[in-house]
Amino acid sequence: MLSFTQLNEQNNKIKELSSVLNYLIENKEMCNKDTTCDLFLEFAEKVTDHLYLEEKEVYRHLLNHDDLKVRKTVNDFFSGSIEIKRVFNEYLGQWCKNKKLRVIQHDKFVKDTHEMFSLVLNRIDAETNILYPVIKDVLGDKIAA
Repeated sequence: MLSFTQLNEQNNKIKELSSVLNYLIENKEMCNKDTTCDLFLEFAEKVTDHLYLEEKEVYRHLLNHDDLKVRKTVNDFFSGSIEIKRVFNEYLGQWCKNKKLRVIQHDKFVKDTHEMFSLVLNRIDAETNILYPVIKDVLGDKIAA
């Protein structure tokens, strides 16, 4: 059974990884280290897994809900999830090849990464402040069986 605790733990791990990576990528030499790459790939996996889990366990229960406000909120987040995955995949395609970071233009990489982190962290804040309260009102503390 999926719970808000699990979703929040995923979000906290994503935030933690982004904080560490934000620090590491500022140093050009650190960008090409295996440890940075491993953390970066873990971040990408956590974001992808989180979005997939929400689609599978949250949205499917509420996209056809009777309450129009609930349906609209869930649909907005579902649409946003699709867009974030598209942008995220383009970003990964540009900077990550064969499970290795490929940082040739450090300044552009840092800028793009900060934008990606901002997109993901804004999404996490919106989930916490908008989506999760709506879901909790409808489904209670346990999201899926």
